[in-house]
Amino acid sequence: MMDNRYRDELDQIRLTGESKRALVRALAARQGSKHARRWSRTAVAAAVIAAVLAGTVGAAVVLPPVVRNYFGDSAGYRQSAMELGQSITQNGWTMTLTDCMADDYTIYLGLTLSAPEGTVLDCPYGYHFIDPFMPDFDLPGLTGSGTYHQVEDDDPTDNQISFLFSWSYYSPEKSLNGQILDFTLGELYHDVGWNGGTEYSIEKIYDCNETWAFRTTLNYPDHIIRLEPDVTVHTLGVDAKVAEVTVSPISVYVLLADSSLGLHHQNPPRNAYGDPACTEYQEITLYTKDGTAIPLKNDSPESGCDEGTWIMPADWEADPSGGERGWLRFIRRPDTPLDVENLASISICGVEIPLE
Repeated sequence: MMDNRYRDELDQIRLTGESKRALVRALAARQGSKHARRWSRTAVAAAVIAAVLAGTVGAAVVLPPVVRNYFGDSAGYRQSAMELGQSITQNGWTMTLTDCMADDYTIYLGLTLSAPEGTVLDCPYGYHFIDPFMPDFDLPGLTGSGTYHQVEDDDPTDNQISFLFSWSYYSPEKSLNGQILDFTLGELYHDVGWNGGTEYSIEKIYDCNETWAFRTTLNYPDHIIRLEPDVTVHTLGVDAKVAEVTVSPISVYVLLADSSLGLHHQNPPRNAYGDPACTEYQEITLYTKDGTAIPLKNDSPESGCDEGTWIMPADWEADPSGGERGWLRFIRRPDTPLDVENLASISICGVEIPLE
């Protein structure tokens, strides 16, 4: 059989099982055509290698972009996404970075892990990594946080699982574009021991002890609106100037900077837990050209505030405080990527600012 004759050669090439089977079917069809010729075992292996190097393997399956599949192939995705397609294989386990969406404050990264043929990754409670090291960047004052989760698997009985990583960043240098992303993942495991009720006796089962270290450059499309509006809004009981507004398909950044915000920690609003909530309650809403309101999630740990010194840009007019001012920084996100070209305005604390 064709499948057996070339199995050894195909197993030496880094393809998924479905890709191997698709290639065998394509070669078999070619042999059965009117102009069929005999394929030697060496020729088959050489054809596969050549096809892999050329980036095309007939009907071979290409790993689908995880981020695109998760959020959908929308205008907002295309305005902020970059394809990656980088793979590293360690002892038969292949990790592939498929695609990412990014802007100056947020990164979504998709990856797929392909286990050796015959391995079934079907734990109903999902898989995790012992060492999901967060990427760092050579930017001054950089802060960041992140998380990840396994995405829904169309075929739980196959040898592939996919993950979506999301990270939130802030740096006074603003942009992550052009930065080198170093990303390391290590040791896949799953938990066992839950009896389906309230009793737990969790044990980690290690499926793979390998580590994958990637290095790539962030070159995302710059479909980003950046404004320095001359607008004042009311918050924390005072009027404060809107210093910056940045809107991308995947996040919104707003900076309020004004001497009126100095010492605002003396009597801050508090949330249900009694903690200061200086940046939790302000209304920030986007509006599309047809008037549709797009609420934004307030889930970024990189939002923050300070009542100390905020350095004014050199082209700003002198401030009566001499530069001593407080500030509030908001980073909000939509549920799905937005078509920036379809946005008309942003409302901040009830004040609407045109984006066109």
